Amino acid sequence: MHDSNKHAYFVGGGLASLAAAVYLIEDAGFKGENIHIIEALPILGGSNDGAGAKQEGFVCRGGRMLNEETYENFWDLTSRIPSLEMPNISVKDEILAFDHANPTHAKARLIDKYGKILDVHSMGFDHDDRMKMLKLFFTDENELDHMTIREWFGDHFFTTNFWYMWQTTFAWQEWSSLFEFRRYMNRMILEFSRIDTLEGVTRTPYNQYESVILPIKKHLDKFGVDYSLKRTVTDLIFKDDNGITVTAIQYQDADGQTGSIALQEGDLCFFTNGCITDNSDNGDYKTPARYLPDNPPSFALWKKIALKKPRLGNPDPFFGKPDETKWYSFTATFRGNKMLKLIEAFSGNKPGSGALMTFKDSSWRMSIVVAAQPHFKAQGEDTTIFWGYGLYPDKTGDFVQKRMIDCTGEEILTELLHHLHFEQHETEIKESVVNVIPVMMPYIDALFQPHAKSDRPPVVPRGSTNLAMISQFVEIPQDMVFTEEYSVRAARTAVYTLLNIDREVAPVTPYNRRPDVLAKAVHTAYR
Repeated sequence: MHDSNKHAYFVGGGLASLAAAVYLIEDAGFKGENIHIIEALPILGGSNDGAGAKQEGFVCRGGRMLNEETYENFWDLTSRIPSLEMPNISVKDEILAFDHANPTHAKARLIDKYGKILDVHSMGFDHDDRMKMLKLFFTDENELDHMTIREWFGDHFFTTNFWYMWQTTFAWQEWSSLFEFRRYMNRMILEFSRIDTLEGVTRTPYNQYESVILPIKKHLDKFGVDYSLKRTVTDLIFKDDNGITVTAIQYQDADGQTGSIALQEGDLCFFTNGCITDNSDNGDYKTPARYLPDNPPSFALWKKIALKKPRLGNPDPFFGKPDETKWYSFTATFRGNKMLKLIEAFSGNKPGSGALMTFKDSSWRMSIVVAAQPHFKAQGEDTTIFWGYGLYPDKTGDFVQKRMIDCTGEEILTELLHHLHFEQHETEIKESVVNVIPVMMPYIDALFQPHAKSDRPPVVPRGSTNLAMISQFVEIPQDMVFTEEYSVRAARTAVYTLLNIDREVAPVTPYNRRPDVLAKAVHTAYR
């Protein structure tokens, strides 16, 4: 197949768009210069970010965990991309080699208010918890529209080691979708038996912008892919019939200039319908991040086109309640390694070998993770960083008497030092701070909001001739949102479907049907 004269337009410059561009070039014969990626931000990568410098401090809004066994299409994509540091091997091989050389085995998953590391080998379930889990496993997901996790489980479930670990590993809330929770239990059943050590987490050598996004962009650059940054798409114009055919893309540039791109017959449009990092804001050591929930652009555009074409989903359940979907993350940068050495001595994990450490009694439900250093190529040997977040940013701190949402980077660090019981080192640690950058993300948990299965559109909606939706807000049977795999699977599905390419999108591996895996899960529930 060779579609050398067709053009493809991408609304949004995140991982899904970059992945789809790779598949268009390699599997559909598109010319790179006929692929156009339109992004509102000044940089590509979407929610796979990583930025900063030694002088100002580094920041990641979040971190996407990878999984070697279950990210089938992500590994297909990265197997096609040369490593930037070792061009003779792929990004996939680079990531897996790094991960195998730096295996994860967390020794401090949950910490109580006394600074004691808890034994979490037992999930802490009672009989009712186990029965509810078993019943959910066998319940048809089509019966779970709009239901929350809290509506299914009893009070005891939310006090178990399992809930504290599963909640903070994946950023669940009690009011999150039961439907999505069930998908996670099925898709990540391998991780259920090792949630206490997170041995299944696959790490990238650096932050995911530098380890994943940059290599893909450099690969696409070789083919002349066209990028329009700081350009916000404001509307999609459709052919006036009962089908779904995009005829024009309207946009506004950062300087206020507006324009329109006409699509010719055979051209394609790929839309990232919803971005979880829309309207995020950064603070610094002395300044809180601002909460700016109004008018998220990707959701606003989705709403506008869904009103025109009812088969394009329903965005309202996902972005209508930012107070339920927000959380506050922070990245701390230090001169030297005093703080990281103290954490290593406390946790028993050298940087990169541990995983999420959760302070289970923290009113903010705060967690931190220390990656292998350097986590940014520009760090150098004399700079160290770690990342953390709080799931309950509207709660008042246990030591800093302010809501997390109102806290500066310094105040968040103060709260953390007290949870770690490092008070005697507080002055020395703070003297080594370069920055602690808090980030407010109003829609980071939007994809977990209770909804009907039909609220997410298919990747290629019924009746579409040239439009595909590629995001965390499309419906992909059996797979789970909030993952790199979901974005790549959506992208690959979109390209192969719109162009009738006779190749298989790698299917979801059915670990939930393997007797050995199920037996291990049952054993874990009774530990």
